[in-house]
Amino acid sequence: MQVVLEKTKGEYSPHMEVSVDEAMVAYTGRLGFKQYVPLKPTKRGIKVWMRADPNNGYVNDFQVYTGKEGNVAEKGLCDRVVKDLTREIWGKNHHVYCDNYFTSTDLFQELLENGTYACGTIRTNRKGLPPAVSKAKLRRQGEMVQQQNHSLA
Repeated sequence: MQVVLEKTKGEYSPHMEVSVDEAMVAYTGRLGFKQYVPLKPTKRGIKVWMRADPNNGYVNDFQVYTGKEGNVAEKGLCDRVVKDLTREIWGKNHHVYCDNYFTSTDLFQELLENGTYACGTIRTNRKGLPPAVSKAKLRRQGEMVQQQNHSLA
């Protein structure tokens, strides 16, 4: 796996925009870290976190999720994954896009402090959101609320 990871990093320079997301690699055999995610098209398999180029889908970096350590959930898993996958492009003014699973104001602030921009949808129950955002009642698709905190918009 390490050889594949080194090749994906060495053979391609990412565009200015990158996305961080999860993917399921279908697998039905026996494996200690096999995942079951009922809402995914591929329900059983190996979960892989990846940074990909949204212009062409090329995977620049990835991590295989091996599950909880000692049956204890990792605190700050989403932040760690995004930081691990984007660290080598910090300071190069890249734009990272992610979904609401990964998005948090603390993460985006840290990325910004390290010369990396970020954009994503956010869950209303995330810490650090102003009341105007967390209590907003959005009724139709496409409705949005926006607030700005210094350099975070």
